[in-house]
Amino acid sequence: MTVSRDFAEHADYARQMDSADPLAGFRERFHMPVIDGVEVRYFCGNSLGLEPRATRGAVQRELDDWATLGVEGHFKAQHPWFSYHRMFAEPLAELVGALPHEVVCMNTLTVNLHLLMTSFYRPHGSRTKILI
Repeated sequence: MTVSRDFAEHADYARQMDSADPLAGFRERFHMPVIDGVEVRYFCGNSLGLEPRATRGAVQRELDDWATLGVEGHFKAQHPWFSYHRMFAEPLAELVGALPHEVVCMNTLTVNLHLLMTSFYRPHGSRTKILI
């Protein structure tokens, strides 16, 4: 297979830019999927992104707290669960252009939609069904 000179120049330029990228080291913070013995290029960051290498340890700490503390983990865990929503208020408010006391981070989109419907949806007339 012959590689065109144009492609080789672009590939060299891309490698040069990659080596100068101040974020290049972040790649090592993630597990890269290997399929059939080949590390794949992964472009699915909007759904299930790459697993951060630190995740397993963080999840294990929470599981250990759950195992040893049970429900008391809400208040006595290494990172108490009861107030998790508070640590996300400021960054979430900045993201959506609101004040921290105007937002709350909770559940999943599907659960939040169901809660919203339960709280506010009052059907009337002949069209009362919602399909999700």
